[in-house]
Order: sequence, then structure tokens, then C-alpha cells
Amino acid sequence: ATETFGTFSAYNLNMPAYACESQVPALGVDFHCFDSEGNSVVGQRGEMVVTTPTPSLPLYLWGDKDNERMIEAYFSKYGTGVWCQNDEGYFNPETKGFAVIGRSDNVLKQFGERLSPDDIYIAIEHIEKLEDYICVCQDSACCDPRNILFVQLKKGCAFTPEVKEEIKRNIQQDLSVVSVPEVIMEVPDIPYNINNKRMESTVKKIVMTNTIPEVTNIRNPDCLKHFRDIPEIVNYK
Repeated sequence: ATETFGTFSAYNLNMPAYACESQVPALGVDFHCFDSEGNSVVGQRGEMVVTTPTPSLPLYLWGDKDNERMIEAYFSKYGTGVWCQNDEGYFNPETKGFAVIGRSDNVLKQFGERLSPDDIYIAIEHIEKLEDYICVCQDSACCDPRNILFVQLKKGCAFTPEVKEEIKRNIQQDLSVVSVPEVIMEVPDIPYNINNKRMESTVKKIVMTNTIPEVTNIRNPDCLKHFRDIPEIVNYK
């Protein structure tokens, strides 16, 4: 929803600008940050939503019969009438501006801590033996949520206990002890969409359901099979 979000934010030449923040919502956009209960909040992270119709909202998706995909994708989280595109952000009570942190459906949760997958990626990007990586959260009805880090190693490198410890050490040093994913395992490839972005949402769906969802914008679909039928994941209930 990057293109859509560009129509929700604006600038005001009469106001100061602050790094990493948008100054104001666009004219006619009833823009809010909602907590998990659907309350508008300021100064804390939440879902960025539009609560009343605005001219820039799309009317339908191409080929979407009866608007089913549109409703499921953008109007299902808080009910009809509230546009939610799964972007996490916050309104700054001091500057009155707002910032977008990242995809809310990709947020990592473990031991009461919330962080972005990018936090993990930045912590391990300099490890020479790693080719690529993707991190998702595994929720459970009976157990606490935990984070799973899948890593792809460079050719000729093995996923040894030493490599695993180096990953843990880097995350602990850059972030904290509780930020280290509970599960770290090797996979032969990491899924990317046609825009060259990691597909955390798709991997999380596989982790949560042990089934491969229908995906149309993936660059390397054959790799998805490597994220299912993993006993350590399937048996976490």
C-alpha cells in the first residue's frame, strides 16, 4: 500500500519539518493511529487507519467479485468503514507529526517485546557466512508468541553451532537478550516478491497454518515448500 499511503500524508510550509516524520495528514483524510481495541491513540505505536471516506480511497480491486478481496484486505480489522492497510506507526504528541514504522502484520513479538524484522536484519547483515534471512513471529493459542529466524548460508558454508552462536551474539549486542529469536534454522532460499521485497507475511502464513497460500506476486515460488512440515514449528501448540 505504499502508493496509497502517499496520498494520506502531506506537508505544510508554515510548520517545522522533523526527520523521519510526515508533518500532517492530507486534506480531507481523517487519519488516526488505533490501538488493538480500536481507540485513537497519540504517543504510542498502533495501526494507521482512515476512519471516514476520502477521494483517494480505491473503489475496488481489479477482478474482485463483490469486493471480497477489498473488504478482507483493508476493512476487516476494525470493521466496515475503517480503512486499515496493516501499517504500524504513531503520532508524535510534541511535533504533531506522524511516522510509519513498518508492516504491522510482520511485527515480531517475544517475551513482551515488539520489534521489526528489520531490527534483526540490521543486527546480522555483516555476518559473512549469511547469504540472506527472514524473520517472522509464530503465534499460538496455548503458548507465548515466539520469533523464528530462517537463514540462508552462502555456498560452501555450513550451519554450524558456531554460526548460530554468532547470530545470537550479534542480535544480543545490537538489541537485547530477549530480542534473540527462540528458533534459528537454515533454509535453502528466501522468498521475494516481484518488487524485490522479502515476503514475511507469506512465510508467517505457512508457519501458522503449515499450508502454502496462493501467491501471485512471488519471484521464486519453489522455495515456499521449505517452510512447511517442519516438526519444531508444527508441534509448537
